[in-house]
Amino acid sequence: MSEPRRRSESTRWDVQGLRAFAVLAVVLYHLWPARLPGGFVGVDVFFVISGFLITGHLLREVVETGRIRLGSFWARRAKRLLPGAFLTIAATGVAVLVWVPSALWGQYARELVTSTVYVQNWQLAADAVDYLAQGNQPSPYQHFWSLSVEEQFYIALPLVLLAALWVARRVRRATSPVVTARVLLGAVVVLSLAWSVVQTGSAAGVAYFSTATRAWEFALGGLAATLPLGRPRTTVARSVRVVGAWVGVGMLLLSLVVITGSTPFPGAAAALPVVGATLVVLLGAHSGLPVLGRLGPVAFVGRVSYAVYLWHWPLVVLLPIALRHELGLKDRLAVLVASLVLASLTTLLVEEPLRFSRWVQALRPRAVALAGAVATVLVVALGASSLVALHVQQTEAAAFADRLDSGDVRCFGAAARISSPEPCVNPALAEVRVPAAANAVDDNSNRAACWSNDSDAFNVCTLGPATGWTKHLVAIGDSHNNVLVDTYERIAEEHHWRIDLAGHISCYLTTAQQPAETAQQVADCDGWKQNALDWIRAHPDLDGLLVTHSTGNGRVVASGGRSADDTVVDGLVGAWEVAADAGIPVVALRDNPTARPDVVACVGQMTGPTTNACDSSRGAALALFDGSAEAVARMPAGTARLVDLTPYYCTDTVCPAVIGGVLVHRDATHLTNTFAVTLAPYLGAEIARALEATDRG
Repeated sequence: MSEPRRRSESTRWDVQGLRAFAVLAVVLYHLWPARLPGGFVGVDVFFVISGFLITGHLLREVVETGRIRLGSFWARRAKRLLPGAFLTIAATGVAVLVWVPSALWGQYARELVTSTVYVQNWQLAADAVDYLAQGNQPSPYQHFWSLSVEEQFYIALPLVLLAALWVARRVRRATSPVVTARVLLGAVVVLSLAWSVVQTGSAAGVAYFSTATRAWEFALGGLAATLPLGRPRTTVARSVRVVGAWVGVGMLLLSLVVITGSTPFPGAAAALPVVGATLVVLLGAHSGLPVLGRLGPVAFVGRVSYAVYLWHWPLVVLLPIALRHELGLKDRLAVLVASLVLASLTTLLVEEPLRFSRWVQALRPRAVALAGAVATVLVVALGASSLVALHVQQTEAAAFADRLDSGDVRCFGAAARISSPEPCVNPALAEVRVPAAANAVDDNSNRAACWSNDSDAFNVCTLGPATGWTKHLVAIGDSHNNVLVDTYERIAEEHHWRIDLAGHISCYLTTAQQPAETAQQVADCDGWKQNALDWIRAHPDLDGLLVTHSTGNGRVVASGGRSADDTVVDGLVGAWEVAADAGIPVVALRDNPTARPDVVACVGQMTGPTTNACDSSRGAALALFDGSAEAVARMPAGTARLVDLTPYYCTDTVCPAVIGGVLVHRDATHLTNTFAVTLAPYLGAEIARALEATDRG
C-alpha cells in the first residue's frame, strides 16, 4: 500500500510516518477493537497516500515527456505489489488446508481467487447483499478488499488522465496537464463523495467495499499532488503550513476514537480521516512531522507497512482456529510481533531484492505481464484445488445422505426423538454427519418463486398435488418459514394438501413495525406484510394459516409504552386476527433453537464418533423471545394452536449440533434442509392435530 522506497534525500519522511500511523492503526484495531474503535480508518489514510503519490508520479511524467507509458507504469506497480501479495496468499492457502475445517474451504478458496485477481472488494460487496452469504466467517483474505480497490485505482487513473488530456488538447490546447488533472480529480471528489453518502445510507455493506464510494479518497490525495507548494518563504507561510499539518494530525487522532463500528461509513464520516491525511501530505513536508518520520522505528514500520498489512490479518483469523480458542493477551501480542517479523523478512528478503535487482529492472513490461500472469495462475490453482477437493467431499456426502434418506435408515435426523423416554439410537450413525460441514451453507431448499427480497411483492408458490387436495393451507413467514419448503412439500404430498408458501427476507406476518438497515427495507417489509394480509382476506376459503418467524428477526419497534416482548405479541395477534375474522384457523410454529455461531466449523473439525463439543445448552439455544405461545393464548378460543417441535431439537439440558447423524444447522439460526425434511412426519402430524382442534372449536 505504499510507493517504492526512494533514496534518503528524496524521501517524504512525513508520508513515511503517515504510513506507519495507518498500518499500526489498522493492526491495533484488529487486535483490540474496543480500545481503538476507529482504527480501521487507517485504510482510508492509505488511499489518500496512494492518490497523492501515484498522481504526482504520473503528472511529473506527463509534464516531462508529454505522455504516460502505461506498460512501464503498470509493470512498476506489479514489481512492487505482486511478490509480497502472492507470497502471503499462497502461504495463507497452505495454512488453510492444514488448520481450517473443510466447512470453510469453499468461502476461503473463492476469496483466495478474488484476492489474487484483485476483485475481492466486489466479492465482499456482493456477499453484503446476499442473504445466504451474510453468515460467512471473516476469511484470512478479507483485507485484500482494500488492495483490490487500490489496484483498480492504479488501472483506472492513468487511463482516465490520458483520456482527459486527449480531450483537453482538442478543446483548449493551452490547458496544462496539471490544470486538467485538477479539474478531473475535483469532479471525482464531488461525485464520488456524494455517491458515498447516498449509498452508505441505503446499502452500507456495499458502500464500504465499493470502488465508486472510495474513489474520492484517492482523488483528494491526487488533488493535493496538483498543488505543489514548494518551500515556504515567509515565517507566516511556514506557520500556516505547520498549523495545517498538525490540524491534520489532530483530525486523524480524533477519528480513531469518535468513529466506531456503529458509525455509518464511509459516507460523510470518512471526511474526518481523509481530510486529515490530505492536510498532512499537502502541508507536512515543512512541518515538524518529517522529524518524527525519520525516527528509526517509525521509518522502519513505514518501510514495511505494506507487508505488515498483508501478514497481520491472516494471523488474526487463522491463529484462533489453529489454537482452538479465542486470542488472549499473549496471543495478540504474539500476532503483533509475528506480523512485524514476517513483514521485515518479506520486505528485506523478497520485495526489495526483487524490485531493485538489475535483471528485474531490465525486464520489459511484456515480460513482467507474462510473469505476473503465470504467478496469478499458480496462486489461483491453489484455490481451485481446494474447491475441487471440496466438491469431491460434498458429492460423496450428498450421495451418502440420499442413500440414508431413501433407505429408511433407523433414527435418522429427527427420527432419533432425542427427548423421548426411549430415544432412537442407531450405532451405524455414530460417525455420520450429513450434510458435510463444507456443504452445509448450500443445504437450503428455498426457491425464488416462494421468496421476496428487496421488494414488497407477495410472491407465492404452490406445493403438493395440483388437484384432488383435501385442504388448502398457506405458510407465511421469513427465512425460517422458507427453510421448510421441501418439508412442507413432503407434508403436502403425504396428506394430500395444497400448501401455498410465501416468505420475505427478515420480515414476517405481524402488524408491528420491524426495524431494518435502511428506510427502503422497512418500506418493503411493511408493504409485503400489507400485501400478505390482503391476500389472506382474498382467500377466505383457506383451511389454515401456518406462521413462523425467526426469533432473531423478532425485533420490533416498541411503542405506546409497551415492552419489546409485548409489542411482538401484539403484532402477531393483530395479524392473525385478520385470518381468524375470515374463519381461517392459525397454526403457529415455534421457532427452532439457535446454535453457537461457529457450529458448522466446529462440526467440520470432528473426526471419528460425533461428540458433544459443538452442542449448545438448552437455555442458550432457546434464550430469544419467540412470542408465538403468548400470542396463541391471546387469540379467541378455537382460532389458533401452537406447534412446538423443540423436543426434536433438544433434550431437557442440551440442543445437539448433530442429531441422528444429521447436522442440524447450516448457520447459527437456519436449519439444514437435510434435517428439516426429517421433521416432515412429525410436523405434518402436529399440523393435522392442530387443524382438527380448531375445527372442533
